[in-house]
Amino acid sequence: MSEERNHQVGHVFLVVVVLTWGANFGIVKSAFDTIPPLLFGAFRFTVMGILLLVATFWREKEIRIRKEDLGKVVMVGTMGLGLYQVLWSLGLNLTSPSNSALILTTQPLLGTLYIDLIKKEPVGRQHYWGMLLALVGVVLVILKPTAKLHFSLETLPGDLLTLMSAFCASIFFSVWSKPLLKTYSPLRLMSYCMIIGSLVLWIASLFSTQPVLWSQVFEKTWWSMGYAVVFSGMLGHVFWYEGLERIGVTKSMVYLYFIPIWAVLFNFLMMGETIFLQQILGGVLILLGVHHALKN
Repeated sequence: MSEERNHQVGHVFLVVVVLTWGANFGIVKSAFDTIPPLLFGAFRFTVMGILLLVATFWREKEIRIRKEDLGKVVMVGTMGLGLYQVLWSLGLNLTSPSNSALILTTQPLLGTLYIDLIKKEPVGRQHYWGMLLALVGVVLVILKPTAKLHFSLETLPGDLLTLMSAFCASIFFSVWSKPLLKTYSPLRLMSYCMIIGSLVLWIASLFSTQPVLWSQVFEKTWWSMGYAVVFSGMLGHVFWYEGLERIGVTKSMVYLYFIPIWAVLFNFLMMGETIFLQQILGGVLILLGVHHALKN
């Protein structure tokens, strides 16, 4: 496969990631009324990890991880998946959804700064300007007239936890995993990371005080779990690594800015929510910023 064709396939994979992850917010949120978020995540990542490991063995006839890479894989699974989910869930309980969504959109900037300053891989000024323009668009999309963005000492603990979760996702899940993809397929790497991340979630869920409404779980939550496992989980995460492998960390992370646009459109089409002119303008700015950042 030519390099140009390889890049085109990578962009297609990342579009699928945006579609599955953007719809995930509205679909999965309904499940949290009957099952605590951390327990939901623990079930979800355990099932996904096992299924992906079986698929890896079926496809590759091998699931071995070399001893010299084991520490890095554990770090990516623990910090990039497990700790990220824990910090995000705890942060959401202590701050507003608008604050949480806006803070998470700093992931591309955090990842790019890490690559530029720590990894010493130069990133062009054009790329930074594109991401900043897209970030302004994200603010407009999230801050619809009915949303409240309220940074204060009251929400500071939740805001800081959410920022830490964004750091874990951008650095460990994306940047640290890129060298591993030179040795292992996205399928194999993702299966191990999910199993490792699920262990973190199982431990954290032991400290949850929210009761589980098992009767309602089996009636109402199974479809949310199914979507979270198959589409936003297995398909979305594996395709994220496929795209990451093909077009690189910096360009892949710019696609995260598309997620708020699709989330708003999905909730409008499927959940009956209202779209405001301000959000349309924000979507246009996101598209312009992403186009600017992806230009060679």
